[in-house]
Order: sequence, then structure tokens, then C-alpha cells
Amino acid sequence: MNPQVSVKPAAKAFEAHGFVYCPICTHTVEATILTTGKVSKTKPGQKCARCSASLDAGYIFRVDRAA
Repeated sequence: MNPQVSVKPAAKAFEAHGFVYCPICTHTVEATILTTGKVSKTKPGQKCARCSASLDAGYIFRVDRAA
């Protein structure tokens, strides 16, 4: 057993506004997106503005962030 275990520091997550496809009403709505490293996901618990469905399973189309 190796007593020296290297642990990577956790990557910082940041929030950005973007557009997410709602799978229920088939519209693109605005939502908050969390990005950690290369992984982008919608912020848990958000609802679609049109049909009130959950956006957790929505497809992210575009993330607005400054250069």
C-alpha cells in the first residue's frame, strides 16, 4: 500500500447565463449554467419559464461568458 496519495485540488466552478433546450416544450429558454473544468451542467432545481418542467436534463446550446 502506498502511503503517499496525491490529491488534485478541486477545480473552481463558475456560473454563467446561457440557453438550454427544454425537452418537454421543445423551446430554448434562458438558464444558469455551472461550469467545472470542461464539464458544463445546468444548475439543479431550475424550471422552464414556459412550461415549468425541470431543466436538469436539458441540452445546453450556448453559454454567455466574457473572453
